[in-house]
Parts: sequence; C-alpha cells; structure tokens
Amino acid sequence: MPMKDKFTVLIIIFFCLGLTAHAQKPKSFVELSAGVSVPSGDFAATDFSKPESGFANNGFGFNLTYENRLTYNFGISGARILNSHSVNQQAYRDEISADTLSLPLTISTRNWGTFGLLAGPFLYLPVSKYFSVDFRALGGFYSAYSPEVIISGKTEAGENFSLSLLKYNGVGFAFDLATTLRLKFGTSSYLLIKGDYLYSAAKFKDIEWLNRDGEVITRSFDQNLQTINITAGVGYAL
Repeated sequence: MPMKDKFTVLIIIFFCLGLTAHAQKPKSFVELSAGVSVPSGDFAATDFSKPESGFANNGFGFNLTYENRLTYNFGISGARILNSHSVNQQAYRDEISADTLSLPLTISTRNWGTFGLLAGPFLYLPVSKYFSVDFRALGGFYSAYSPEVIISGKTEAGENFSLSLLKYNGVGFAFDLATTLRLKFGTSSYLLIKGDYLYSAAKFKDIEWLNRDGEVITRSFDQNLQTINITAGVGYAL
C-alpha cells in the first residue's frame, strides 16, 4: 500500500476513535520542544556513488505544535518541525579516497536544513490528573536545503583540483507519526517529551556538480529524508 494511502487510513482510524468519546468544551495546547534528530535510511547513508546518500550526522530538532481538542479524546493538530544536520565529513573523505584518490583532501561543508508545516488528527488519552499521552498522524509540506560541499586537494600529478556542490532546495510531501507524554506541574503548564518519526521524499531538480575536470554535471533525484526526533520542552493549555 502506498505511503499516502497508509496515511489516509491512519486519519480515518483516528477520526473513528475520536467519535466514540464524549464531547466537552474544546481545549487547546501550545507546545515548544527541542532535542536530538537522528537520521536514518538514505539520509544517513554514506555511499558516494548514490546521489540519494545524505551523509547526515545526528543533529538538532525543533518542534512547535498547536493542538485543538474537538471532543474529549479527539482533535486536530498542526506542527512546525525544523531539523539541522551536519555532514559526515570523514565518510565523505573516505568514500572519495576509496573511489578516486589516495591523497589528503580538504572538505568544507554547511549543514542540511529541513523544515515542515504539517497537520492532522490526534488522539488524547488522560492517564491521571497530572499525566496524559497523545498520538498524532500528520502530513503536509516539507522543504529541505542540501548542504554546500567543497572538496579540494591535489592529483597524483600535483595539480590542484576542487569538487563543488552548492546549496539547493528540494520540496515534497511529508508524514509524521508522533507521540507526546505530558506531566502537569501548574494550573495550565506542563512538561513534555515528544517522539517523532518523520519521512519525506524531497525532489531535487537540476543539481549541478563541478567535477575534478572543471565540467558541470547536472542531475535530478529524490532525497529520502527520514529522522527520529526525541525532544523535550514545555506546553501551555489554553
């Protein structure tokens, strides 16, 4: 079953579960959290021969979430998710040396930057007066900025060379499966821990490489962006 179809099924399940709950006055939550973002799949791969390899290290994740309960257990959620990942420079160096050169290389990189605007249903489950948990299935727009990479060194003949990949922007659909644990510590305030599995296939078009011979190579590809985010923060019930 395609990813978008699976996501649609999840939304229907959340909606049906929410309709079984009794209604109460809507209540909203505003949440801010930050923590670690761990890349997986192609995003963390380090195979230089495959353009979809992201060479991404563990990075920083930021999450701003708004949730509005339509019934006691069911509601609609919106999230702004931002991630930043540095590039695995040692893996870059090892891959290029293994394929082409055995000479010292200098590598300069910027970070991957990704952000998304997502929305979807959530299921709210109070465990006690002070503790609650919810589950979300979100989908929406996702944008990624590839890192600028400059690799320089010398050939076996002693000639200087440089390989350059500039920063490019790719966009695509994303879905996010997440859960939040909340611990109330005031009338309306609470501490929280979030866990998110985020997936997107951003489309990069007409990406230009400047190879060691000074030739411009153009390519297009889909970059799978998979991360597991573990963040902690605070929230406020409106």
